[in-house]
Amino acid sequence: MKTTIRLVASCALLGMLASCGSKDKPEETVATTETSTTVTEPTTTTEAPAPAEAATNTTPDASFDINTVPVTSASLGQFPYLSVLKNYSVNTSNSEEYEFERAYVYDGSNLVPVEGKVSQRLIGPESGQNKASELMIRRNYETLLQNLGAKKVSAVKVPREVIDKLGYDEVYKHGKWSVSSDHETDTYVIRQKDKEVWAQVTALGSDGNYNLTVTERAAMPQQATVIPADELKKN
Repeated sequence: MKTTIRLVASCALLGMLASCGSKDKPEETVATTETSTTVTEPTTTTEAPAPAEAATNTTPDASFDINTVPVTSASLGQFPYLSVLKNYSVNTSNSEEYEFERAYVYDGSNLVPVEGKVSQRLIGPESGQNKASELMIRRNYETLLQNLGAKKVSAVKVPREVIDKLGYDEVYKHGKWSVSSDHETDTYVIRQKDKEVWAQVTALGSDGNYNLTVTERAAMPQQATVIPADELKKN
């Protein structure tokens, strides 16, 4: 009898243990599942910063270097140094000469200001005389200037965008005949020990007229002064 009771008790105990074991398994499974679950965080990719856009170059291109021009000792004569063609004369109504002014010369990239003595002459054939061709006008001064040791800097129409960059009014004021997008201008420079002389030759079309501008770089003569006290007393 005791044996039977012990056997029933053992079976009951085993049943309880089995019941408890079956209840624990889901938790183990959950635990196992939770343990094996890997939370993948979003991968943050650090991209290299995009290269900055190139800054707009607002610095003007380098101007013509006068030091590249050989020094010449040729005799230039008297300012403005270059004569007009034979059977030609200066149109005085449209010509100007200043002891000190500004002219613009085109160096192939920029309009460069040159200040000093400026002679700007509009030249045409005399009445009843044959007109010269553009080729003859340009070739005459090319030969003369090369014999004086000049270097040709440019021989083109000045691009309109170059003129606009400086301002049309400014260009016209200081070079109405010698800087043009309509006519080619031959630009030369003569370098001497004590002088820098620029010459611009512009043939203006089939009528035979041409412009000849000569600029000798120089400092402005200072003429204005204070009025002396003695002179104030006289007045």
